[in-house]
Amino acid sequence: MAHIIDIHTHHAGPPKGGDPLGVAHAMRGQMVGKNMFSDFKGLPGIAYYELTNFQLQQENSHKAGIDYRLMSNPFSAEVLSEISKKPSIDVCKFCNDEIAETVGTAPKDTAGLGTVNPLEKGHIAEAERLLGPMKFKGLQIVTSWHGKFLDTEEAWPFWEYVQDKNVPIFLHPPRVPIGHEQQMDQYKLDELVGRPFDTAMSVARMILSGLFDRFPKLQICVAHMGGGLLPCMGRLDFGWRLGCEGMPERAAIKCKNIPSSYLRKNLHVDIMGVWAPHVAEAVEVFGPDHVMFGTDYGPVPVDPKAHVDIVKNLKISDADKEKIFWKNANAYFKLGMQ
Repeated sequence: MAHIIDIHTHHAGPPKGGDPLGVAHAMRGQMVGKNMFSDFKGLPGIAYYELTNFQLQQENSHKAGIDYRLMSNPFSAEVLSEISKKPSIDVCKFCNDEIAETVGTAPKDTAGLGTVNPLEKGHIAEAERLLGPMKFKGLQIVTSWHGKFLDTEEAWPFWEYVQDKNVPIFLHPPRVPIGHEQQMDQYKLDELVGRPFDTAMSVARMILSGLFDRFPKLQICVAHMGGGLLPCMGRLDFGWRLGCEGMPERAAIKCKNIPSSYLRKNLHVDIMGVWAPHVAEAVEVFGPDHVMFGTDYGPVPVDPKAHVDIVKNLKISDADKEKIFWKNANAYFKLGMQ
């Protein structure tokens, strides 16, 4: 194959001293070997060593055959903006500048995805900075920002901007998912179930609210094969078929077409999940033109080769595997690779 592009990698460098956002008091963790334990909002979690070691990430990715990576930091801006007294746009700028510094050390085989809060119209200026002079390849947006989803009128100016400028969007769940108060502090449930649930809620609301009818040219790539969306699609479809007669306006489904019709029209997914049957299902449902290679490497330090092998073993044509490995990402993020 010509290339493997990993659209889903994360890096968060170790603290460099100082506390420009005034958040150190809330973000301190406890070292456990090379890793760090934290208990943010009562949700125990481990930040693995690989998340902070960019050079190790590069080496292991190259060993797996990955020759280009898109780098983002999915949690920091949303989490830190809740703690810091600084305006949220200043927090986003701080986090985006950190990603720019990281990819600046390896400009030939990495590029950045920046982040903004889509619920604040003023953040469009930061998106312009990222996609213009900063030369980022797209925006990584959390599926909910401080518990608010992205289908409401607050987000319409952002989605209008994204549609008009054809901005590549990578949708990723937040550190603290919706419903985290419901016994998700056990068994890593906030990470393993809560975050896919947050993604499913976010994308289902986009579809059912009619967001893709209002902005029909929107193209959004969703992390983790769409989170928990696929098992719910049949239910979204029969809910639409049965109609909403007698329900209050706020509760009525508003999309014009059957929900599953928006999957190939407006959505793309990566393959991250380390579960071959689900990858095969994603390819079948979304189509091989809408699936991209992604590993979540850094916070999820599973050998990237495991993801490569899953794609290689799919019962699809070599041409479709090439699409998943690099051609789809190359087109979607406008990377210009040959």
